[in-house]
Amino acid sequence: MQVADERKERYDFLDWLRVIAIFVLFFFHTGMIFVGWGWHVVNQQTIPSLQWPMDIAHRLRMPLLFVITGAGMWFALQRRSVVRFLKERTVKLLLPLVVGMFLVVPPQIYYERLQRGQWSGGYADFYATHVLQFIPYPTGDVSWHHLWFILYLYVYVLLLLPAMLWWKRARPNIAPGAWLCLLGLPLGINEALLKSVFPETHNFVNDWYIFNHYLLLTIYGYLLASMPGVWKWMAGFRRWSLLAGLASIVLLITMFNTGVVAHDSVADAVGANIFTWLSMMAFLGYGYRYLSFANPLLVWAREASYPFYILHQTVIVAIGYYIVQTAWTPWTKYFVVLVLSMGACLVLYEGCIRRFAVSRLVFGMKLRSARPQPVAIPIAQGAREDVQ
Repeated sequence: MQVADERKERYDFLDWLRVIAIFVLFFFHTGMIFVGWGWHVVNQQTIPSLQWPMDIAHRLRMPLLFVITGAGMWFALQRRSVVRFLKERTVKLLLPLVVGMFLVVPPQIYYERLQRGQWSGGYADFYATHVLQFIPYPTGDVSWHHLWFILYLYVYVLLLLPAMLWWKRARPNIAPGAWLCLLGLPLGINEALLKSVFPETHNFVNDWYIFNHYLLLTIYGYLLASMPGVWKWMAGFRRWSLLAGLASIVLLITMFNTGVVAHDSVADAVGANIFTWLSMMAFLGYGYRYLSFANPLLVWAREASYPFYILHQTVIVAIGYYIVQTAWTPWTKYFVVLVLSMGACLVLYEGCIRRFAVSRLVFGMKLRSARPQPVAIPIAQGAREDVQ
């Protein structure tokens, strides 16, 4: 009876969290221009006060997307055959990845080469003589850059599908509880063991720390979605997870500043990932409590968020290349890049992407239906099957 009741429940909060996470990416990747971490386009003068917020955001932004994605896989498999599931994920992930690598990402590399003095010609010549050589970045000029997220998701789908189907059939009756807090430990152990050997590259070949990190988070999302009552439990536990997460990061930063813990140590890896996971629990708990509703903004953003993700970094890099050449203060440049990039993505989405069948397809959107879709989608209709 409990399972049947949950199938009637609506999980719009997961869509809200996904939209918020992608919105935060604009702030994060704009900040990358100003923190001195060697990004594709950088400002000569940095903003030191951004470094700690950026470091913390790095621990939260993508993990939330992968957890939501894992949950989306559970919901999608409840009403889809294996063949349909794989077909939809191929169209939704692999096609935007391939098109993005040759349409969306090359301008990022072009502006990076311009700023570093590695190219001085026009974009058409750059594309013909460099991109079409098909030499992988950074030696060459073909890359997936921020679209690594899509590549890894597609590989996870193929890798996890047998286990997901087995779990769906078995559906062990596991009750949520405080034991869920312990899921941060495997994340910390993975980082402690592998980060120094396989540092974060997103190149897929030698990226085992990151590959395993987000694989675990995807699995966590799938397992959580399969647990009856888990979202309500997390909502009830939300204050504890929030307080514990805040306490863990404050303690960790204090130990950094006092020299008790060194960056990239075992204690750093374990402590940081405990913070990450407790924060995921807090996001899910507060999201379920306060974001379990749909409105016209969510209906629009639910569809727009994936194209915005695909576009945002290229737009930020292109605009940032020109803005960093001005004499404005770093904070002025930051907000100008932020606002212009959001506006440019909005114009590209509204003016082109959402209006044509081909562009909708290559940006991972559903083709328009002849019949109007309902505003809120109950779980019986796939409930968050659209989560990438």
